[in-house]
Amino acid sequence: MSILNFIKNIFKTESARQKETKFKPDSNAYYFHEDYYCQIEYLPKENFSTSSKVATEIIEHSEKTFDGYGWKGCYIRSEASVPTISKNIKVRHLVDFLINEGFSEYPSVTTGYSTTVFPCDNIRAFKRQSIVLCIDFKGDIVDDIWHNDSPHQLDNDIYKEFLLTMADKFNLLLADWWKSIVVDISNPEEIDKYFVYDE
Repeated sequence: MSILNFIKNIFKTESARQKETKFKPDSNAYYFHEDYYCQIEYLPKENFSTSSKVATEIIEHSEKTFDGYGWKGCYIRSEASVPTISKNIKVRHLVDFLINEGFSEYPSVTTGYSTTVFPCDNIRAFKRQSIVLCIDFKGDIVDDIWHNDSPHQLDNDIYKEFLLTMADKFNLLLADWWKSIVVDISNPEEIDKYFVYDE
């Protein structure tokens, strides 16, 4: 070690030491931008009426606040009246179901923005072709179930079967807040309408 490096080491600040040991994500981790969190989410079916009302309010708010260049306000969604965690779905139960459905698990999950990345220790992500499902959990109970993005249209047949199975197995609906639409995924015709919603 040169004398100059030795002196720099002595006077290095604590923040500089922290920067040296900052989080380095696994290149195989599943990454999602923080703005995408729960934008396409599964909710207990009891939320259908209230979630549909919220979807309508989002559309109306968007129309009222758009000035031709951008939006002047932001609609903040309220929490679901019946949260997913209240259904006491065991993480192991959901993971076993996903594995049986042909999903494989990512080794880890990260989030962030721009070049800033953080680990997500309470989120697991699973993939089957272009379908990626994320699970938040508290202890051994599922807190949220969601997609970072919509699967590719080429996977619609597989996705449709998966949605029908999710509805049957866990009694859930799908709320796509990007499109401001709430889907009864127990109904094949409603899923088909959802798939062509913005084509």
